[in-house]
Parts: sequence; structure tokens; C-alpha cells
Amino acid sequence: MARRTVTDCWFVSVETPKLLGRRSVSARQTETFPTEAEAKRHAKDMLSNRNKIFAGTLLSAPVRRFISGSEIDSWINGEGTNPN
Repeated sequence: MARRTVTDCWFVSVETPKLLGRRSVSARQTETFPTEAEAKRHAKDMLSNRNKIFAGTLLSAPVRRFISGSEIDSWINGEGTNPN
């Protein structure tokens, strides 16, 4: 059996609030990245716009990680996060 290679294993998901008529709805826009460093750069850019974001590895990645909103700042700044 051939092994698949994972080219984009990190994702950053950004909440994008939109107005529909008189009510506000939220949607998410998700982008994938080949490296954690690129995902961190994108997340940092999105935080500067005061967006609500979360990040992590895709299910097909060798090690799965999920970085929630409360952990994003320390993840971007290289501080320890829980690898689970």
C-alpha cells in the first residue's frame, strides 16, 4: 500500500462576521498551510484584525493538535501548548 504524503497539515480558521439585511451572522474561513510557522504568521495577521480564530493540524497529520482561542497568543509567541 502506498503512503500518502501530507502537503498541507496545518489550518487556521477565522470567524468572519457578516451582515445579512438587519441581522448579523458569522461564518468561518479556513486556510491550510504546509508548516506550523506559516500557520502562525497567518494567525498573527488575523489576530491583528481582532478576528476570533483557532488553529490546528488536519486529521491526516501524523500528530493531531488543536489550538483554541484562549491558547492562540501563547502558540503564536512560541510558548508551550498542550500537544493534544
